[in-house]
Amino acid sequence: MQVNTITRVDKSNISHLSFRKEEVLYNTSDQAIRQYNLNRGLKLGNLYKRSVLIRFETVNYEPMETEATIWAVTEKYIMLKGGAVIPIKAIINVIL
Repeated sequence: MQVNTITRVDKSNISHLSFRKEEVLYNTSDQAIRQYNLNRGLKLGNLYKRSVLIRFETVNYEPMETEATIWAVTEKYIMLKGGAVIPIKAIINVIL
């Protein structure tokens, strides 16, 4: 059995990564929970300057995580403090 380890990446290096184009969550309820947590993370960042842990997959199916403040959530992307952008489809989960 192969165990995937999650690589921690600094938010300043996110712009150098390539993300999966397809959805990483296939269950619509998981997608709704992710969207809810992204919006909660946005509020925590804007109101309290609090960071959240964001787990995502790269184009090579490599799980990674970063701790950052969410500054914006659009229909397809999130923007982090410092200008890094992650496609929502590539986000596995958000830990508040």
